[in-house]
Amino acid sequence: MEKEATLKREALLGTATVLLCAVLYYETTLIADYGFAQVGADVWPKIILGVISALALLQIATGLIRPAPTSKADEGIAVEGWLFRAFVPITVFVGVVLFSLLVPYIGFTFSGLIMVFMLLSVIGPKSPRAIALHAAIAIVSVLSVTAFFTQVMGVLLPGWSL
Repeated sequence: MEKEATLKREALLGTATVLLCAVLYYETTLIADYGFAQVGADVWPKIILGVISALALLQIATGLIRPAPTSKADEGIAVEGWLFRAFVPITVFVGVVLFSLLVPYIGFTFSGLIMVFMLLSVIGPKSPRAIALHAAIAIVSVLSVTAFFTQVMGVLLPGWSL
């Protein structure tokens, strides 16, 4: 019985996500093309919606394959450990919200550096070597994204005001 409930819940969530992506994809076809951009405004949303749809289909498939909890002990661990399991998603959510609040004040690049470094440091290992690696990863990844958007795509990212 539990397998059926789990299967239905995951299949329902995956299906709802795919349907929402389909509606949003249709909405991207309505975006006006003004002809002055190197890449149309509808390209990136379509790519992102495609990736989300693929992940939702994967969620449906894993819901069909994954076995149900085998004993009451497994179910108890699943219920009791929800806060531990929710730590990472909550941390990422808070990090992204703080990033979006900082962008108007210190710009995309510095906000991104702070967000990536803090997320890696909070979620990842805490040794001095790991912290140095977190800083290196933050610098390389954020500066690579910034360079790609500004130099390759010609996108003006939000600057900073001090």
